[in-house]
Amino acid sequence: MKYEATAKKNKKRLSTPKKIIVAILCLLIALILGAGIFTIGKMYKMSRNAARIVPKPTVSPYGDATPDPGLIDIGTDPGDADITKDYEDPIDPDLIFDDPIYVENAIDPDVINILILGEDKSGTNETGRSDMLMVASYNQKTNVIKVVSILRDTWIYIPGRELWNRVNTAYRFGGIGLAINTINANFGLDIQYYMKTDFDNLVRIVDTLGGIDMKLTEEEIAYYNSRIPNDPITPGEGGVCHLDGVHVLAHCRNRTLGNGDWSRTERQRETLNAFFFRIRDKYDASSLTALVYKMMDFVETNLSPWQMISIATKTFFSPNSGGIARGTIPCSGSWSYAWERNMAVIHIDIEKNKQWIHEFFYGKANW
Repeated sequence: MKYEATAKKNKKRLSTPKKIIVAILCLLIALILGAGIFTIGKMYKMSRNAARIVPKPTVSPYGDATPDPGLIDIGTDPGDADITKDYEDPIDPDLIFDDPIYVENAIDPDVINILILGEDKSGTNETGRSDMLMVASYNQKTNVIKVVSILRDTWIYIPGRELWNRVNTAYRFGGIGLAINTINANFGLDIQYYMKTDFDNLVRIVDTLGGIDMKLTEEEIAYYNSRIPNDPITPGEGGVCHLDGVHVLAHCRNRTLGNGDWSRTERQRETLNAFFFRIRDKYDASSLTALVYKMMDFVETNLSPWQMISIATKTFFSPNSGGIARGTIPCSGSWSYAWERNMAVIHIDIEKNKQWIHEFFYGKANW
C-alpha cells in the first residue's frame, strides 16, 4: 500500500493548459482524417455507376470488321446532305443493353489511354448519344498528354452487335462499355478507363473554374450572341473571350459555322486545352485537390482517386507541361463521305487510321 501511494504521488500529471492543447491537437487530427476519409469516399462515388471490366470472351465478340459493301461513296463532297444535323437511325430495342469493358493487355505500361465522353443528355432526358468522343493518352514517363477526337459520323464496326453504324451509336447500343470496346476493336487500342459528363455538368464544371479563356472569331461571337442574347460575349484583347459554362457548351456543340463536325471537334479540343491552361495557371497542388473534390458530382469515371490525383498533379505541374497535343480520326487522306440508310456518314480506311493513332500515341505501330 505504501508503494502504491508513493507511485501515485510521484506520477506526473498534465497541467490544465497542456490538456487543452492535447485535446485541440487530437480534435484537429480527427478532423483532418475525417475530411480525408470523406473526400476519398466521395471520390469513389464518382465510379458508383462505372462499367464493369471483365475478361474478353474466348469467342471474340468482334466478328469480321470488313467494310460494309452497301456504302455509296461520294468522295469528300457531301452534296445535298446537311452534315450539320443529326439523323436518327432506328435501333432494334433487343440490341440495346449495357456491355462491360473487355480487358485489353497494355500496349505500353507507361501509357494510359482514357476515353472522354460527353453525352448529349440534359435534364431528364432518358437516352443520350456520345456528342463528344475523345481518347486522351497520358504518358507517365514524359508527362505528356495527347488527345484524339473521333468524328461522330465515322462509319465503323460495332462489336457484339455484328453490324456497322456511326461510332456515336455504340454508346446508344451498349453504354460506355460498348463505346470503349468499339474503339479498341477497330483501332487496336487498350482503353480501360473513361471519364463521362453531359451538357448540364459541363456548364457546372466551367462555372466552378470561374470560366475559361477562348479565342473566338467575330463570326463565332456574333453567332453565340444571337443565340444567347441575354448574356452577350465581349471580346478581349486579340479576340480572346472569357466564357462561362453556357457559352462553352454552345461553343463545343457548334457545327453550324465552319466545316460541320470537323470544326466542332476542333473547338472541343481547343476547349480541353483551355481547361488545361486555366487549371495550370490558377491552381497549385493543394488547391488542385480541392478543385477535384468540387468536380466529383459532375463526372463519372472508373479511375481511382489515387490515379486522378497522381495524373493531375504530374501533368499540370510538370516542367514540360506545355498543353495538349491534338489530332483527329479520321486522319488526313483516309476518308470520304458516303450514303448509308439515308445518312451522310464518313467512310474511313480503318487500317490507315489504326496505324496513324498508334504512331501518334506511341511513336510506332504496335500490333
